[in-house]
Amino acid sequence: MADQRTHPSENSADKKRRFLMVVDSDARNLSCLSTLLDRFNYQFCIATSAGEALESAMVAVPSLVITALGLKDMHGFELMRQLKQNPLTSQVPLIALNSHEDLDVKKRCLELGALGCLSRPLDAETLYRTVQVAVEKNPRSCMRLRTVQPIKVNNMPDDGFYGAYTLDLSERGMFLRTVNPVPVHTRLSLQLNIDGRIIELEATVLYGCQAGGGPYCEPGLGLQIVRIAPKDQQFIRQFIRNEVTRGIAPGNA
Repeated sequence: MADQRTHPSENSADKKRRFLMVVDSDARNLSCLSTLLDRFNYQFCIATSAGEALESAMVAVPSLVITALGLKDMHGFELMRQLKQNPLTSQVPLIALNSHEDLDVKKRCLELGALGCLSRPLDAETLYRTVQVAVEKNPRSCMRLRTVQPIKVNNMPDDGFYGAYTLDLSERGMFLRTVNPVPVHTRLSLQLNIDGRIIELEATVLYGCQAGGGPYCEPGLGLQIVRIAPKDQQFIRQFIRNEVTRGIAPGNA
């Protein structure tokens, strides 16, 4: 299944206008979740209590609230209930976080209007997909990482893509930083270098951007991978997962 997306300028402008709110009274959990969201390239604010979250939401309505259930001043159920009852925040998507898997708790969260209830330790890919569904018009199913990796375009003149590199990478596509545009639907033969491992693949051009128009205001091409060895695709997926969770001890997210 293709990793679809709209034109990057539309996504970038929309993303700058919105932010997420993370609510947790546990400093370690809050730090780990904030690190993951930052690596997912989301803007967010934090609240360490339900009261702080409710007050902040009245000043600036978030695009999504992710809340732990065990808060120091109020149970997460009550926070979600108050957010859904307030006309200003009634349409804000909610994601609950519980300390362990509990089907009854998950059912109650859904009854209160939450999109889901994730249990700790958090799985980065599950969190990514859940947030994507909550806030993106065209949600991705695969984690996408901002990373600079050298790449060679084999079926173009040697100087046509000199110095090209990735800015975004997923197991299904990438944003290739280059000042040399090519038409949409062009098929490219590529060699991607990740930590010294050369990965050969083929990709088609989904869109092109001039300077100032790409995901990071950089010129380049959005590519969809159409041919890659399964072991290399798995290597990319694991590389992204390792980078996203780097420095987060197992069980601490």
